[in-house]
Amino acid sequence: MKTPTPALLTISYAHQAQKPSAEAFAKEHKLPCQALHKTQSELTLNFTEMQLELIDRQQNMKLCIDFIGGSLGHRKKYGGGKGQTIAKAIGIKQGKAVPDILDATAGLGKDSYVFACLGCPVTLIERSPVIAALVRDGIERASLNIEFNHIIDNGFVLHNCDAQDYIQAIDNDKKPDVIYLDPMYPEKKKSASVKKNMQILQKLLGHDLDTEALLNAALEKARKRVVVKRPKGAPVLQAECLPTLNYESKGTRYDVYIIHQ
Repeated sequence: MKTPTPALLTISYAHQAQKPSAEAFAKEHKLPCQALHKTQSELTLNFTEMQLELIDRQQNMKLCIDFIGGSLGHRKKYGGGKGQTIAKAIGIKQGKAVPDILDATAGLGKDSYVFACLGCPVTLIERSPVIAALVRDGIERASLNIEFNHIIDNGFVLHNCDAQDYIQAIDNDKKPDVIYLDPMYPEKKKSASVKKNMQILQKLLGHDLDTEALLNAALEKARKRVVVKRPKGAPVLQAECLPTLNYESKGTRYDVYIIHQ
């Protein structure tokens, strides 16, 4: 008799105290749930006393969101501020009001956090309930730090929903200044340690197949510009819809579509 293939993802809990929260999430999203030490799946969303974490058992690594410390905290301090390429791409200019941003493919919230640190109100959209749960947990833990308070007050709001549906439902008088898209794309290399988080995401989510439709929706609802993050050297999302301009940094290109009113 063939051994059944374990599920790709399960929900787990480190201790009995986290079992109710883990079981509630699992029930809501129709996923199996068990104690961490019993888990056999390749990936598990694990509830612990300190944080929510996504564990890749195959790669023996954990992924959690830390908006205060780690790489995000370092980038806030030393990332270059308004001189960053990404800041130029979203239209931040000296002496001008900062734009409000709709990050329609927020993922782990890294770019959203950069926008927030630049003073922008940010709305994050993430359709995966697992990734959204990680980001929400990161926001809740960061909110205990006084340094994060101004970001919360300025607007840093996460929605777990389909981005295209959300964008199409935006009223014309409530259009965001900028809609930002960072679609998932296949990685050519798996060796760089900085890419391991992306490998886990691709394992969980696969690649985005609706990016052209999402770009079209964004172009209808952005007030000033749509910005698409691409790997350097990658083709534009739509050959028949070329960006107005682009900005490049190491390994990354930002395609900017200026909206003419």
